[in-house]
Amino acid sequence: LEKYKKADFGKCPRVMCQSHPLLPMGLSDVPNLKPVKLYCTRCEDVYNPKSSRHAAIDGAYFGTSFHNVLFQVYPTLVPAKSIERYVPRVYGFKVHASAALI
Repeated sequence: LEKYKKADFGKCPRVMCQSHPLLPMGLSDVPNLKPVKLYCTRCEDVYNPKSSRHAAIDGAYFGTSFHNVLFQVYPTLVPAKSIERYVPRVYGFKVHASAALI
């Protein structure tokens, strides 16, 4: 819990998340299958760890449900979802939805 509060695992790189702390998570509960990933609870996205030390850790140590269990035990830590949404712009002009790559 203290490591989460101190952001020992890192902070979310997205500007809209305002440096929200990341949590470790595994993409599989099977040992030696996938390395640990970092999960942002605000934007709900998964990132690769920047440190090679963290990338060598097996993701199964944390499991796929670590962040869910943590927030069930400590519901006050659940971040508020941002009502502000990212609007893509180029040189200050909004990018039309039809310009999206499929």
